[in-house]
Amino acid sequence: MKRIGLYLAASALFLFLLVWGVAAGTDWFVISRWNAKDSSVVVIENLLGRRIDPESGEGGEWESEFVKLLILYRSGPRAGSREEVEIMQLADSRLSLLPGKEYLLLADAFDDGTVQYSISDRYRVPAVVGFITFACGILVIVAGRSGFKALAGLFLSLLFLIGWFVPRLASGYPPVPFAVLSVAAVSVATCFFVVRKRELRPIPVFGAVGGAAGASITGWIMVSLWQLTGLESDSAALLASTSPGLSLRGLLLAAVMVGSIGAVLDVAVSVTSSMGELYEYDPSIPRKRLWKAGLSVGSDVLGSMINTLILAYLGSSLPFVVLIATEGADFIGLLNDPHISQEILRSVAGTVGLLLTIPVTAAAGVWWISSRRKEPPVPGDGLAD
Repeated sequence: MKRIGLYLAASALFLFLLVWGVAAGTDWFVISRWNAKDSSVVVIENLLGRRIDPESGEGGEWESEFVKLLILYRSGPRAGSREEVEIMQLADSRLSLLPGKEYLLLADAFDDGTVQYSISDRYRVPAVVGFITFACGILVIVAGRSGFKALAGLFLSLLFLIGWFVPRLASGYPPVPFAVLSVAAVSVATCFFVVRKRELRPIPVFGAVGGAAGASITGWIMVSLWQLTGLESDSAALLASTSPGLSLRGLLLAAVMVGSIGAVLDVAVSVTSSMGELYEYDPSIPRKRLWKAGLSVGSDVLGSMINTLILAYLGSSLPFVVLIATEGADFIGLLNDPHISQEILRSVAGTVGLLLTIPVTAAAGVWWISSRRKEPPVPGDGLAD
């Protein structure tokens, strides 16, 4: 117990120093390279007063106010200097201005030489990076080598998706084929670090790609029958206006595939691990028994994974769902709403992808494991028996 206590204490101290160092280093890196002329990172040292903007009227929905602040510049050519500025904001602004906290100050210069200041948001980059480092450190401390491997697979997957997949889509490449390639690449990266037995790593890759392809086909059928345009969200509409050459329907299907990678891989890895353990316990296990074991484990995992997938989609669109509920929309109207239809598409297509992942992974596992038997298979143990 004493050794465990010392280990936890040392780990906590190391994690604290690591988080502090990463956050401080991130802050230095961002501030030293912040050269924007119309924005600065500032510290609010004091609130000097408020006054209502007479041109906006009092008590209206868009009532605005002027707030006089004493600020300390942290970035740009004026870093280290103090200045009194008067910013303009909505009177009911949800962003509280707190002395001692850091914010992003915007300066809009007009043709007559006047400058209008405003606070756009909190400066939170170091805190975000620090909390990410803290979460990763906790995972490594608790899970050890397995946690480190999981993080390595995650970061490699994110690097591939953000550094290769997204730029290809922005350049006008077809979304669905590149989504299939991305699913395969992410599956390979994840299985390389997560699946302990090296000889079993290709099996969940086959299952994940098969499940993602099934989700894509299901989504394509639903998009065609429901006549969804891919313009159902504000971000998609903005993207269409700035990049009219992009296929928004293809992006919708690609989003379904990429969004289901985690759940699909979870099911595929679970099925693969169970089949591998059974084969290791009994190398002469019949293929039919191996197939049934894979389906059985997949069915047990399926329920929780469907909940995970659908509730994740619901959570991501919860503000919009609450907005519709406050407007008193009826159930039929909700089903016909294009935003709701898009979320239903994601959920149904992702669920079909999960369903297909189980037999695809089981079939790939039977084929892959049987092809590597050291002894000949027992006569009459085929899948058709």
